[in-house]
Amino acid sequence: MRFGRNMLFDPEKTIIRLFEVSKHYGETDALVDITFDVRRNEFFFISGPSGAGKSTLMKLLYLGEPMSSGYAIVDGMNLTRIKKKQIPLLRRRLGIIFQDYRLIPGKSVFDNVALVLEAAGVASRREIRDRVMEVLEKVGMADRPDVCPPTLSGGEQQRIAVARAMVGRPSIILADEPTASLDPESAETIFDLLVAAHDEGATIVITTHDRYLLSKGCTGIVYLKNGRCIHSDGVDR
Repeated sequence: MRFGRNMLFDPEKTIIRLFEVSKHYGETDALVDITFDVRRNEFFFISGPSGAGKSTLMKLLYLGEPMSSGYAIVDGMNLTRIKKKQIPLLRRRLGIIFQDYRLIPGKSVFDNVALVLEAAGVASRREIRDRVMEVLEKVGMADRPDVCPPTLSGGEQQRIAVARAMVGRPSIILADEPTASLDPESAETIFDLLVAAHDEGATIVITTHDRYLLSKGCTGIVYLKNGRCIHSDGVDR
């Protein structure tokens, strides 16, 4: 069980820890006392119905929003103590996939992906080119680096979003409902790409209410309802 476990923290094994994390918007409780661990190289699901708080929880992990109470450690960084100037450092350790893609429409596929490396301070144009083309090859978009996102299908745009998340070689990939707006074939492709990233060593955290994705297996899962953890599965290692 992931609740009531020994709370000793081992950074070699645990890459994300949330302890009694809550998020309030005025008098509205979006999340209440969320507690769980994600181990390194887990393929981890956060599930529950629409409005359960899944996307809010994901935002807390990359400091898209601050917690109201509790504490969280993400890849060694205590989010309750992090300074504003350190937030970019946190996000460089993460690959983030949004369900609405968040691509820049006026920039090419190549440039959308390259921005991650440029923001991380990679100076070599050759290295940027090589790494971007390598990841575009992995997602099956190496033949379209010069097109702009609005000319692509939803499935193709999400493949670019996955490429952008992978190119920085992050230790954690956060995917918020990554298949929600896709047809079954495209959803299968995106899931397979996340499995491949996991096989290469990344910890994968996915929010979803898609029963088909949940049936494909994982190494850990928490279920949310009305902003609370109602159930947790996983091996207590």
